[in-house]
Formats: sequence, structure tokens, C-alpha cells
Amino acid sequence: MKFGAHVSIREHLHLAVDRAVAIGCECLQIFVGSPRQWRETAYPDEEYALFIRKRRVAGLDPLVAHGAYLINLAASDPLIYQRSTAALIYAVRVMDRLRGLGAITHIGSRGDRPWEEARTRVVAALAVALERTDRAMILLENSVGAGGYVGSSFEELRDILAALRWHRRVGICLDSAHLFAAGWDIRTRRGVDAVIEAFDDTVGLKRLKALHLNDSAVRLGARVDRHANIGEGYIGRGGFRALVNHPALSHLAGVIETPGFDHEGPDKKNLEVLKRLRSQRQS
Repeated sequence: MKFGAHVSIREHLHLAVDRAVAIGCECLQIFVGSPRQWRETAYPDEEYALFIRKRRVAGLDPLVAHGAYLINLAASDPLIYQRSTAALIYAVRVMDRLRGLGAITHIGSRGDRPWEEARTRVVAALAVALERTDRAMILLENSVGAGGYVGSSFEELRDILAALRWHRRVGICLDSAHLFAAGWDIRTRRGVDAVIEAFDDTVGLKRLKALHLNDSAVRLGARVDRHANIGEGYIGRGGFRALVNHPALSHLAGVIETPGFDHEGPDKKNLEVLKRLRSQRQS
């Protein structure tokens, strides 16, 4: 498994590559604009070209973007729904330009509305985003299950993919902290085996395209999204040793979104912990 981090695009898009190299990334994740604003950034052609050239030289692959936190593809409010769809299209288009694997997005919350109604909205938004983009994938991220957030169950993820007729450009990104908060006990090899088997039976492992490797600052099944540094949370190093060495996951990229040991975001120390665990094969 390759390891990378979510790195900043502050000042210039291409500086994300430098920051990724500095902390020992083997792949990387970026935002393509402010995650808490609807505003799109118009990058000049030279910025795209420099990013692509730097990433090629550094050998960082794959590249993924994380969509804006504001995105809610299940929103019943027409304005939020329209803005969410547009924000997703923008993120995928930037990944098209940067030759990235795809854009990872939270699906959103349906509140107290029926699942069937929310699924229809989600599928329609995804269909529009696919029509208006060229190549990069849309990767749906699993949720913790609270507040009506869509995607905490594998069944919901399956239903969305099935409604899109298993479109080749739609996949899944699983977040370890979200799995744990949703009730999957991944602290042991047996627990990791169980979640992989359940995902494969429900969605299919070929649809799993990336991982977010985050420890959990909350207990099993707490249904709260709180990340911790690798080995400092309730999942612990044993769980991550099982995850990163599992043969069914070995071809994937794992990206950290940890608070950092110096509380300054994803860092070299978290990546070093994962690399040490990767070298500790289990029987």
C-alpha cells in the first residue's frame, strides 16, 4: 500500500507537491479551492502544467482531490443542491486537468427525509457531474451515520452505484475513522477481515479505489467524526497494521487526514508510523 497525506495548496497549487515530498508522501490529496466556500478558483494553464511536471518528477501517484465540505448531494434545498452539484463538477474538472485519479466527496445528509427520496437526488447530481466531466473518477466517501448522513452503510453505497448502473467512473473511498465510528471494529485482523468481506459482498472490492487512514478520537460506534493521529486513537496501531498489510488492500493508496503530532495537520511522523507498520507483516 502507498501512503500519502492531504497537503495544502496555500499560495500556489504546485507547492502541494513540494509539501508532499517534504513529509515523505508516496501519493497525495489536495483541495482544489477553499473547502468552506462555494467559490471556484481559476488556475492559469502554467499552474496546471507546473503541478503536473513536479508530480511526475516526484513520482507521486495517485493524486486525488477532496471536494468542498459544503457539498450535500442529498440536499432538499434547491440552492444548496445546485451549488453542491456545481462544486463537485468543479473538483472533478480540476482532476481532469491535473491528470488525477478523481475527486473524493462526502455525499451529504438527508436529514429526516426518506432514503429513497435522498437517493434519487444523489444519483441525479452524480449523473450530471459525470456528463459534464471527462475522465477523472468520483469517489464517494463513507460516513459515520449520524445526522442522516448518507453512506454509513455499505447498502446505501451499493444502492447509489446500482442506480448509476455501476458507472465505471464512480468508486468508493473508505475512511478508517468513519468505519470505526459507524460501528465496524477494525482494531484486529479479524475485524478488518470482517469489514472487507462485508464490503466485497455488498459493494464489491473492485469499486474500492482509495482509503483515508485516520485513527479515531472517539469510541467504537460513537457516530462522531473525530480524527486522531495513527496509534493515538481508539483504533490503535494493531488495527492499522492489519489494514495496511491486508492483501486485498495492498494495491490501494492510503491518505492521512490526521491532526498531526505537532497539531499542524498531516505530517511526516504519522507517515513514518504507517511505513513501520507496513513492514511488520502478520502471520
